[in-house]
Amino acid sequence: MERICKNCCRKLEAEFKFCPTCGQEHKDKVVHFKQFILDFLGDYFTFDSLIIRSVRPLLFHPGFLTNEFIVGRRVRYIPPLRMFIFISIIFFLVLGSVDQTVAVEKTEEAEFLDSFFSVWFPRLFFLLLPLFALFLYILFRKPGRFYLTHFIFSVHFHAFIFIVLTVMVVLIDYIFPSSVFLSQWSLIITILLLQLYLMIALRNVYEQKWLTTFFKLIIINIMYITSVMIIFSGIGALIFYL
Repeated sequence: MERICKNCCRKLEAEFKFCPTCGQEHKDKVVHFKQFILDFLGDYFTFDSLIIRSVRPLLFHPGFLTNEFIVGRRVRYIPPLRMFIFISIIFFLVLGSVDQTVAVEKTEEAEFLDSFFSVWFPRLFFLLLPLFALFLYILFRKPGRFYLTHFIFSVHFHAFIFIVLTVMVVLIDYIFPSSVFLSQWSLIITILLLQLYLMIALRNVYEQKWLTTFFKLIIINIMYITSVMIIFSGIGALIFYL
């Protein structure tokens, strides 16, 4: 009996369990509900284990996941962009829930902030990913090290940023909503934590001297902050005129 891939209609050899064109598993029998549930649970727990295996080194070993990607050990971790999207979705869900629980009369400034955080803020980070990678490419240029390496570093670092921001939002708006001290110092704590993490990650991935890494960190901050301010100004003008 001729074996045909049900997904792309390619003819399959007898020994093919998966289609070499689209990768779908070939099953001659009808998939029953039990098998559907087992497949779902298998995919779910595999994803769950990959998330745990990936987030732990992302948090506590700056630059580790980028180095693992560079040397080719990738299957054991969730792909960088998928992890970034997954973490960013959690952040924006948390941010959105905070916005819904705060019942205040909307001023013009509040409406501007709502529009910025709900529409433009997510897009901004997807613009900053390649831009930050470009800064790394300029400052840490090395023969044989392509732009993709720097982009992977950028994805991992921004994923860490989203985790930190998510924790800060939860602490300030849910666990300690009345803590003036935490609200005032949260920005300073976040900035210092991100700077320390970034410096260690840069040192671990690019393997330059600490002093050299520190000076390049300063340059990256200047380039990054300047770019963010320019983009913020452009978005603000766009929202205002719209």
